[in-house]
Amino acid sequence: MKNRDADRHPGPWRVMKVDSEFAGLLLAAAFLVMGAVGLDIGKWFVMGALGLGVAVALLLRYTRKA
Repeated sequence: MKNRDADRHPGPWRVMKVDSEFAGLLLAAAFLVMGAVGLDIGKWFVMGALGLGVAVALLLRYTRKA
């Protein structure tokens, strides 16, 4: 009987050295963005949410008195 597993490519997981929690969160975020951008109204929602987030971040950055 031939050993066919010896010739198999090890795949990307032998090279990637990331925490499984980070990889899972990244994968979940990617699926959400792909799903939202795939819809016509979702594209505008994602762009609007990013724009609003940047605006709030800049507002907090320049109005904080620490």
